[in-house]
Amino acid sequence: LPSLAVAPQAVTFSPSTPQKELSLATTVNVGCSGFGSGSSLSSAGSSAGSSAGSSSGSGSGSSSTGSGSVASSTAGSSSSPSPSPSPSPSPSPSPSPSPPPAASPSEPASTTTPLSTQEDSSKKVVPAKKNKKEKKKKIASPKLAVGTVIGIEPWNGIPALARRVRWHLSGKEGVYRYGGDGGRYDIGHVEVNEKETRVRKRHPHPETAEQCASRYGFGKGKRCSVLLRLSRHGAHCQDDPSEFMHKGILEWPDFGAGILVDCRFHTDGAMTITEQELLFGSKDSGWEARFGQPSFIPGTVMVISPTAGSSEEGTDAQSSQYEELLGSWSFVASTLRNRKDGGKVRVTSEMHLVRSRRSASEEDDFHPSAQLTAGIPSGPAPLPPPIRLDQDFHAPSIALSCDGRTATCITADGRGTAFAATGFTKGAHYWEVKIEQADVGSIFIGVAEKPSLPSSGGGGSSFGFDGNKLGRWLGMGFVNFRATYTAGAERVYGAHCHNGDTVGVLLDCDAGRISFFFDGVKYGEHILNDLGCAFENNSPFGFNADGCGSGGAGQGAPSGAEPGRGGRFPSNGAVRLKALWPVIGLRTPGDRVTMSCKWMTSVGVDGTSTLRNVMAVDQILRRYEQPMSSPLPDWFVDESYKEYERWRSGRWLRAQSRGSGSHPLGCIGLDVDVDTSPIACASACASLGLKTALLSRDRVAIKRSAGRMLELSEEAVILGACQGRLYYQIVSQKSEGGALSEGGGRAWFWDESEVVDGGIQVIGKGLGLSVELPLLERFKCSAEGGLRIVYSGGAVVRSDLEIIDGSANIGTIPHGTVIPRADVLERRINSCGVVRYKVKYESISQGWISSKIRGGKEEKIVELLSTLSPKERHDELDEASSDEDDEPKPGNAKNDGTEDKTRAFLCANDVARYWYSEYLKAMDDDAQVPSDNNAEWA
Repeated sequence: LPSLAVAPQAVTFSPSTPQKELSLATTVNVGCSGFGSGSSLSSAGSSAGSSAGSSSGSGSGSSSTGSGSVASSTAGSSSSPSPSPSPSPSPSPSPSPSPPPAASPSEPASTTTPLSTQEDSSKKVVPAKKNKKEKKKKIASPKLAVGTVIGIEPWNGIPALARRVRWHLSGKEGVYRYGGDGGRYDIGHVEVNEKETRVRKRHPHPETAEQCASRYGFGKGKRCSVLLRLSRHGAHCQDDPSEFMHKGILEWPDFGAGILVDCRFHTDGAMTITEQELLFGSKDSGWEARFGQPSFIPGTVMVISPTAGSSEEGTDAQSSQYEELLGSWSFVASTLRNRKDGGKVRVTSEMHLVRSRRSASEEDDFHPSAQLTAGIPSGPAPLPPPIRLDQDFHAPSIALSCDGRTATCITADGRGTAFAATGFTKGAHYWEVKIEQADVGSIFIGVAEKPSLPSSGGGGSSFGFDGNKLGRWLGMGFVNFRATYTAGAERVYGAHCHNGDTVGVLLDCDAGRISFFFDGVKYGEHILNDLGCAFENNSPFGFNADGCGSGGAGQGAPSGAEPGRGGRFPSNGAVRLKALWPVIGLRTPGDRVTMSCKWMTSVGVDGTSTLRNVMAVDQILRRYEQPMSSPLPDWFVDESYKEYERWRSGRWLRAQSRGSGSHPLGCIGLDVDVDTSPIACASACASLGLKTALLSRDRVAIKRSAGRMLELSEEAVILGACQGRLYYQIVSQKSEGGALSEGGGRAWFWDESEVVDGGIQVIGKGLGLSVELPLLERFKCSAEGGLRIVYSGGAVVRSDLEIIDGSANIGTIPHGTVIPRADVLERRINSCGVVRYKVKYESISQGWISSKIRGGKEEKIVELLSTLSPKERHDELDEASSDEDDEPKPGNAKNDGTEDKTRAFLCANDVARYWYSEYLKAMDDDAQVPSDNNAEWA
């Protein structure tokens, strides 16, 4: 082992050592630079070194304290060295009295003359000539206090943070800190000459665990994105049958990992998430920012509870279809210590989880008591929240809206990039971006690997992105002038896109392919076109270079990875996990795009699950070689029965969606299994705010798409519901294009902005028997006092929900006007994410007003009045009493004008259950007995 020069707390030397040499020994400061023959002794923070500043080669200088103690630790330590917690022998000999001080050899030698010579003053005294060849006597250098490391010891329970040293001068041993107590060093690594009198080389201290964790962002505020996916099947908890448990996958795109979790749902609405094991991702590297160490630590428990507020900006709880769960957890970093006092380091984290609003009834959608024998929930899965842009990761030239869905270019400072707050590492994912305003070639839509910020330390992007410069287009994407763009290279691809068009992005992480979908209008015709594969070899895992992993569906598209030296791609060989994030690029001031609420995602197949499936199949096949008496595995029988019940119900239908891609057999894709049951379709229709339910096999005429009216209507058939969305398939277009064969005939779903003002009309008699569907509270004005115009310029009233050129300006409501709640007819969110109210006002019959100004500071236009004045309450009661309709309205109002709290629906599943009971009554009235399947669906 190499020698170590040490600086113990009190080092004394034997009295036989000359005082001049003692002065040299006391200036030994481990960690200082410049120590050696003929060089000046620098202290680097050592008080002992500064008290005896002299040149060691010349032998000049004054002595320091008589005890000769070294009072300072090495460079990089702010306190004196401390011994081991356990008793250890002293590495230095016992103290002894210091000899009296001697004259310094650097002083000139004084000359003396005989007494007789002094008396004879008449004689001239001639001084003796000095011998030029006489040399100064060389003083021997003392041995340094050095020792040899003979063992690596723990310090305060942390291994390998101390060293056991045997001293050469005394032969004794001691244990000293070497990175312990938060990165303190009592000793340093040096190389000395054979006589151990001079230091030849001084090695720097190694990086401590605290420094490494800090370099990767530990200890600094960091916001990470997570995705929680829950399985359909659940089970009651053994300790409390009223609570139930579900398996799930918690994805951390910032770490490129997915974790198997247990989610326990409590009766009060809270949820406990326990991380079990790592499904995919790096297990032993890259986790410094979260755990303070490179390896993953399982067993983290997070408890989150619903909050009273809304997750949407400027929206109250009743008007939001999403709810936010908030929780925190903490743990002690086992391998880190505080440098100030050597104490333990506690890490505290918070989690904000946004999910669809849950059912208020006792039988929750995911509760086992509400599941069929096949283990499928009776209601649809929760509606996923929309993808939003990251408020902390965009160029200064781009301004984001408060809700994070809209990006606007405000300055002409190059090509700015904005990253989404959600990234992907595994599976297939599809999302859409609406182009509101753009010049030709000024919009970039694609994916990129998020560059590292300076605070996150090393690592960086595998393609060399600079985290300080987001003023250029990063990654791979599509430009709206019929081209793809990556690393400054352009290639002809796709179609021209203009204002009002929608561009879909399909990212297949498992196959490593990126493709785009076009939904727009050209020459009055609605065009739906799958543009095909744009990039290949882009898997975050890197197992798809040179065509491998493309699933046999390669189309000769360019590789998204730039070739390095030797003509090899980064994905050839070195596999470093990464995540790809949706990005938006803007160039010209005034350009504006919006992230649509329409998107799909799937987890894909990870390596661990694939290996388990292979072993399970092998277990089944081995049973065929055994005697027939050996039974099949229990899990196989259970899953087979569930699949049989699923098939027997006749409830499910599989269809290809826009996310399936042009080669559905080339990858898993995003095929959907829609639920054709009436209650599932009614729940999806309630989420859209429809007044009647559209059931599977109903035929409708589509007159509005992607925020604009179509000149030629289209005919579609209702397929069913999936994740709270109503899916349809276009079967007829009155146009000359071949949109149906190029991707337009795939299944897709509506949002609430596409069904207003006759956007969808039923052809013939619907299967829902015209049973009225109650309206959710979020489609109404939630303020009892109505709306007040607070913007100084008033509220502009338009004829359409969308703020486009085709929407006429029909008037302005002045500042300070109060619109009663009875005159607020409807509340909607348009395709650009703006909350709009449909109102009645004096000379203006009906029209739409916005809740806030778009862009800038987004000033409020209207204010919600929570309470009514006595006069306003009296006027509202008088207006309600004059109503000729004596029947209570199915949504929620009584004859006296007051709200019926028992009919206030906040969740779409509650509306579906109420509608289904009325639907069964209507079937009985028509003498139609429901089948067993319909009863089972209830």
